[in-house]
Amino acid sequence: MTVHIACGAVEALLAQAPEAWLSASETARLATLTSAKRRDQFTAARWQARWLLARALGGDPVAWTLEAPHDAPPAVAGRPDLFLSISHSGGFTACALGTEPLGLDLEAPQRRRDIAGLIDLCCTPGERAILARSADQEAAFYELWTVKEAWLKRRGEWIAPRRLQQLDARPAVDGDVQTWDGMGWRLALWAGDQAHWWTPRPPTSRSWRVIEL
Repeated sequence: MTVHIACGAVEALLAQAPEAWLSASETARLATLTSAKRRDQFTAARWQARWLLARALGGDPVAWTLEAPHDAPPAVAGRPDLFLSISHSGGFTACALGTEPLGLDLEAPQRRRDIAGLIDLCCTPGERAILARSADQEAAFYELWTVKEAWLKRRGEWIAPRRLQQLDARPAVDGDVQTWDGMGWRLALWAGDQAHWWTPRPPTSRSWRVIEL
């Protein structure tokens, strides 16, 4: 299985999108969002998903109808054989498309955080040792975070500090989670298959394996 993937800026995606293309369930979901930033992220991600479907499978992006299940990734109407995973952070959004469940996470940090506190809260002793050896501990932590979140998303689980401590992520040549570093963002994908980028593919990538403790 080839997994199709795209990552882009929210502002650029909104500029490309036409008028009145959201489905009824997406419109209802959008109406529940009170933050303008969150509304823009939601709309950009839904347009990006349609754009990716059209590039990978053909047709006009507007012709692809998406449903918006509560607290779940978008579903392609009438196509139970297709799976989408979306993620947005800061001014970026990303989408992955495949024929099996997959997990995608994107991080584009916009502000300084208590990285040491987050490491204590979310990381295993083995992961802390890896981070301690990293030249850029903050960058390494965000990469590790995306790996774990992508792994959980594929399983349909939500992130919680206690759950993160039950997962140990390590770099591995034959890992099942792939990460990429873009311009101002980091992305992880758990799909178990080859990724085909429809937007510029970042030059730096790594492979990780996640072990359930």
